[in-house]
Amino acid sequence: MQLAGMIPPPVLAQVQESLSSGMWADSKHVHELEEAFAKYIGVKFCRAVSNGTTALVAMVCAAGLKAGDEVIVPSFSFIASANCLLAAGAKPKFVDIDAATFNLDPSHISKAITPKTKAILPVHLYGLCADMDPIREIAEKHHLVVLEDACQAHGAIYKGKKAGNLSLAGGFSLYPTKNMICGGEGGLVTTNDEAFINKVRLYVNHGQAAKYTHTALGFNFRLHEVAGVVAKYSLSVLDENNRKRAVIAKQYSEELGKVSQIKIPTIPTGRTHVFHQYTIRAQRRDQLAEHLQNNDIGYGIHYGIPIHMQPFYKNMGNIPSLPVSEQVAKEVISLPVHPFLTVEQVDFVIATIKAFYS
Repeated sequence: MQLAGMIPPPVLAQVQESLSSGMWADSKHVHELEEAFAKYIGVKFCRAVSNGTTALVAMVCAAGLKAGDEVIVPSFSFIASANCLLAAGAKPKFVDIDAATFNLDPSHISKAITPKTKAILPVHLYGLCADMDPIREIAEKHHLVVLEDACQAHGAIYKGKKAGNLSLAGGFSLYPTKNMICGGEGGLVTTNDEAFINKVRLYVNHGQAAKYTHTALGFNFRLHEVAGVVAKYSLSVLDENNRKRAVIAKQYSEELGKVSQIKIPTIPTGRTHVFHQYTIRAQRRDQLAEHLQNNDIGYGIHYGIPIHMQPFYKNMGNIPSLPVSEQVAKEVISLPVHPFLTVEQVDFVIATIKAFYS
């Protein structure tokens, strides 16, 4: 987590200057952020929005998804990956994951396709890109749109291209715990399609083609200026912080890989993991979590209940059987991996886990 105290004085001075200017929403700094992030991802266009969920909603609506459409999506993710589809009236069609990568398993996609299927929404979970080549091949064969939930994958690379540049569009979150932050809530949508980004721009700005001239359905999903200031700074240190996360992850993997009761993260050839989370599969996960807590070590369980098993979705009926998602949900636990950890702190986490299993 990039703590507020780590934001340097020159950036805080820009925040104060922005507040003093009276231009508090969707102005100079936001537009500079959009240009800088588009360049970083390697796309032509970017639109900043109010949070990661609204980024996904805007992306889904701009893609033309509507009531009755089905969208293939993993259930092992944060609930926004599915809720964004309901916001457009579309229906999530949950598909199981690859147990090694935690990402959508392409081998399950084709059998989930029906005449109502219109899109695939892979999630680049924990900072690792989904296997996009077979996903795109299936989509092309069945004339489906592909959209990326890249909310956890700022800077992640798949075969030389960054997340958010692997499909029609990508949605990112700037939530305070993400690899890239904005001093509050924020989000970004990226694409190379000018017609698509124009639809996004309308949707997140009340459908205004010109001031007080509304040509489409839209809402206020704009980003405020202070967020633009902080996000520009966070982008400038993103690669360095991602490198630090990777060093910490390597330290974990080298030692925890020796523990037979643990499965460490997998990084397939051709992909670069940015470790938004360092997530292991652990035997006796809940007891391990208690042990970590007793030793003042923070942890997270992302995600203990797959989306299709959440009460809201269970009440909708037609609950699929997703054995891998359901099993993994019982085993995953995320260890501290933020870039401000010291070697000694990581060693302490490792030693504490080894002591539990010994």
